[in-house]
Amino acid sequence: SKSRLLAASLLTVGQRRALIDAGNLGFRKLSSSNVAGPAFTSPRPAALPDMTLVGPMGPLQNMDFKTSTEELSPAFHRHRTVVPFGSIESRISCEAFLTPTCIVAGDVVIGDRTAIWYGAVVRGDENTVSIGAMTSVQERSVITADCEHTDISIDTDGTGGRVVGFTGAVQIGDYVTIEPGCVLRACTVESNVIIGAGSVVCEGSLIEGGSIVGPGSVVPPGRRVPAGQLWAGRPVEFVKELGSHGEEDIQEVATANYYRSLEHINAAYPLEHYTMLHKMAKHAMENNL
Repeated sequence: SKSRLLAASLLTVGQRRALIDAGNLGFRKLSSSNVAGPAFTSPRPAALPDMTLVGPMGPLQNMDFKTSTEELSPAFHRHRTVVPFGSIESRISCEAFLTPTCIVAGDVVIGDRTAIWYGAVVRGDENTVSIGAMTSVQERSVITADCEHTDISIDTDGTGGRVVGFTGAVQIGDYVTIEPGCVLRACTVESNVIIGAGSVVCEGSLIEGGSIVGPGSVVPPGRRVPAGQLWAGRPVEFVKELGSHGEEDIQEVATANYYRSLEHINAAYPLEHYTMLHKMAKHAMENNL
């Protein structure tokens, strides 16, 4: 139809302009994946290359196909749950639960019955990250000891103050629940704490025991959240006291998370299959398969 031919001609002009712009940057980009397709009754056209990049040194490989100018060992492309950083290796309890898609890298200590859930990242490449027992780091949360500052300003109550010689390490206690999508950077979280989903806890901040940070909150650098209180907001502000049963309720949440991790272990990782997979992976690494 005329409208389809007009759309195809306009798209061709747009592709030509994109080629000219890419050429001005020193690369020539050739693509046919965005051309308007024919009617569904037409014969299927022959497959065309998706993309070719041409740089000053000649054609470049399309990394979408997991190829490279150098042949790498297949083991390099495997996802590794625990990654050493140089000569530093993580110390993980045999009772901890690490899902297949999480990453624990560098100087990380993980205690008994702690779960690192799907897509979570714990980075101990800059400093130590210590996580206690019965703690849950849930989906897509990031914990990192990466901090460029050694001098942190503290002004929680208006009196001012500073922390000098700040190491940037992360300390997380027992019975802590870090809900999905959180970012914790070079901070201290004491035992019996809940960090609400999507919260950011900045460097030098202190979350005292028995407290809760509401979902979507931002704890600024050097801020202290006192024990037994609920704080929320961007930045966080005091909301209310949690009462005498606050810590018990927080521990119940952590215990429920632990039993949920046991369900995943029993359902997805039967002992005989789990052991077999480890043996197969070890054999593959030893034989460079």
